[in-house]
Amino acid sequence: MEPGPLPADPSHGAPNGADALLICGLGALGQACLERLLGFAVPLTGVDLHQPVWRSPELERAFQDRLVLGDMRQAAVLKRAGVENCRAVLLLSQDSQVNLEAALQVRLLNPDAELVVRAGGQEQSLGHLLEQRLPRLAVVNPLMLTAAALAAALHPDVSITQLTAGAGDAKGESTVVLMNGEVGSPSGPSRGLRSQDPEAQGLRIAMRTRPAHSHPSAQRQGRWRWPRPQGWEGLSWLRRRRPLSQPMALALGLGLAALGLGVLLFSDGRHWQGGLVVTLGLLKGEYIDPLNLLSQPSQLQLSLGLVYALMGTVLTSCLVAVILERLLSNRLGLQRPQRPRRGSRQVLLVEAGDLAEPLTVLMASEGIGVQSCDLNQGLAGLRQRLQGLRHTELVGIAALSNNLLSNMQVVLEGQQHQPRARLAVLAHAMAASDQLGSLMGGMSVISGMDIAADAVVATAFGERVERVVRVRGVNRLVVRYQLSDGDPLTGMTVARLENGYGLNVLTLQRARTGQLTPIPPLEWQVHAGDELTVLADLESLRRVEAGRLEPAHWRLELRGSGHRYDGFAVQQCLARFLGLPPGALQGWLDGQWHQSAPLDADLADLLTRELQRYRIDCRLVPCQR
Repeated sequence: MEPGPLPADPSHGAPNGADALLICGLGALGQACLERLLGFAVPLTGVDLHQPVWRSPELERAFQDRLVLGDMRQAAVLKRAGVENCRAVLLLSQDSQVNLEAALQVRLLNPDAELVVRAGGQEQSLGHLLEQRLPRLAVVNPLMLTAAALAAALHPDVSITQLTAGAGDAKGESTVVLMNGEVGSPSGPSRGLRSQDPEAQGLRIAMRTRPAHSHPSAQRQGRWRWPRPQGWEGLSWLRRRRPLSQPMALALGLGLAALGLGVLLFSDGRHWQGGLVVTLGLLKGEYIDPLNLLSQPSQLQLSLGLVYALMGTVLTSCLVAVILERLLSNRLGLQRPQRPRRGSRQVLLVEAGDLAEPLTVLMASEGIGVQSCDLNQGLAGLRQRLQGLRHTELVGIAALSNNLLSNMQVVLEGQQHQPRARLAVLAHAMAASDQLGSLMGGMSVISGMDIAADAVVATAFGERVERVVRVRGVNRLVVRYQLSDGDPLTGMTVARLENGYGLNVLTLQRARTGQLTPIPPLEWQVHAGDELTVLADLESLRRVEAGRLEPAHWRLELRGSGHRYDGFAVQQCLARFLGLPPGALQGWLDGQWHQSAPLDADLADLLTRELQRYRIDCRLVPCQR
C-alpha cells in the first residue's frame, strides 16, 4: 500500500500524551509503520540505537525531532522516550532477542501498554509463550504474514481469495472467500465488498461450502478403506476399487503368470496341488528338488526350477528390504517423500524455509499439493525438480529467498518449462511491488515489508490480525475483534458496522451459545463478549480508532392498522431491524404514519420488503441534513 502524504507535524501533540505510540527500531519495517501511523493523528516517538537511514527526505524532516538514540533495552532510554505514558509500543528491530528483552523492560515500566514484538525463528516460540503470560502482548513474524498473500497469488483461480479457515461439519467444509461477482453464484450467503476504493467494484464476500467427501484427506481415507462386499459381487466389486498404477499392474501380472506357469510345469500333469507347493517353494527362494518333491524330474524342470529359485531369492530380498526400510523409518521418525499423483495440481516452492508449512496448509485446503526445492545445486537442481513434476499439473511457482534478483531468475527459468504456471516472488523490503510485477510480465511480487507494516499498525491498536490478503493492489486485513462492555462497536447492527465504518463482517461468534455464523444477517446486533472477524483496510481501522462513524441516510415511514391478527408478528419484525423491544412498537400500529430512526440503505431495503409481505404501507425517505 502506498503511504499518503506526510503531515507537517507528525507528533500531533505532546510526545508524552496518553495516546502516544513508541516505535523502537526504525529500520525498513519501522519506517513503513511510521508512515502509516502518521495518518492516525496520534503522538509518535521513535527509538533507535544509531541514526537511521531514512527511506525518504520528507520522512526524515517530519520525524527527526521526535527521535531518541539509545538501546531500547535500557530503562533510561525508554523513560526518555516517554514509554510510561504510551498506549502502544512497537519493538521492530531485526534482532528478535533484543525485541523480546525490550518487551520485558517495557512491561515493567508500563503495565497497560499494547506491545507488538517482531520475532522470528526460535524466538517466535518464546514469544508465543510470553503472549500467554503477559497481557496485551502480540508477537508477529513478518515472514509468516505473507503466507496468505502468497497462497492467493499461486492459486490457479485468480477470482477467488480465501479469507477464513475452513469450518467443517456434517455437510462439508465452509469458508468465507472474496470473489469476483462475475464468477458464478456462491454456495451460501453473500454481499458486496464495502470499500471506498473504486478498484474494488464487483467484488463480493461469499460463503463457499465444499462437500465433505471432496476434501483431499477424506478422499485418501476413503481410497484406502476397503468396505466388505455385501454378498457375492464377483469381479465387479474389484473393478470399482482404485485402479492400480501401471508398474504395480505389470508386477502383479508377471507374478500371476509365473505362478500359473509353475503349476503347469511342476505338477507332472496329475496333481496340481503338488505343482502349486513346488512353485511357491521355489518362489520363496528355495531350490526344493533335493527334497524329491518331483517324482521324475526332467532336465527342463530342473533348469526352470533353478531359474524360479533365483527369481524367488530376488523377490524375498526385496520384501525384506522393504520391511526393514519401513521399520527403520518408523523407529527413527523419518518420512519418505511421496511422489505426487499423476495429473494432480501442485505448486513448487523454491527456498521456502519456514513458509513451507503454512503454505502447505493453505494450499491443501484448496486441494493443491506443495513441493519444495532448494538451490544447493543451482538452476540445474531446479530444472531436475521441474522435470520430476512433468506428470502433474504445475499451477504455480514461488521463489521465497532473501535475494530478489535470485527469486526473479528462478521464476523466469520456471516459466520457460511451465508457461501456464502462476509466478510469485517474495520481495522482503521493496515497495511498489505491483508496478514491478506488471513490468516483469504479470508475475506477483509480494512485498513482505508492506504486508507486515499494515498488520503491525493494526495490532498496535489492540486488534488481532489473522491474515493479510492482497486484492487488486490493496492490502486487506482479516482482523478479529473481541467485544467488551465499553467497546464502541457493542450494540451496533452488522449493517451499521459495515456502512458506518467500512468493515466487512465475515463471521460472528455469539458469547452465549458459542455458535459461529459466517456472513451474519445485516439486522443482527453485536453484544459484549461476541467475537467478530472482519475484513478491513487501514482506512477502515483508522475510522474505528478515531470514532468517525458515517451516519445513516434513510428513514422508514410506515402506517399500519392496530386491528390485525398478525400485529405481534409485525412488531417482532420491526423490533428485529430497529433494535427495540416489541412492546415499544405497539403504538406504531394505530393507523398513523410513524418514522423510524436513521437506517442504512441496505437494512432499510430489507425491512421494507419484510413489511410489504405483511401488507404494511411503508416508504423510504432520505434524512434531512
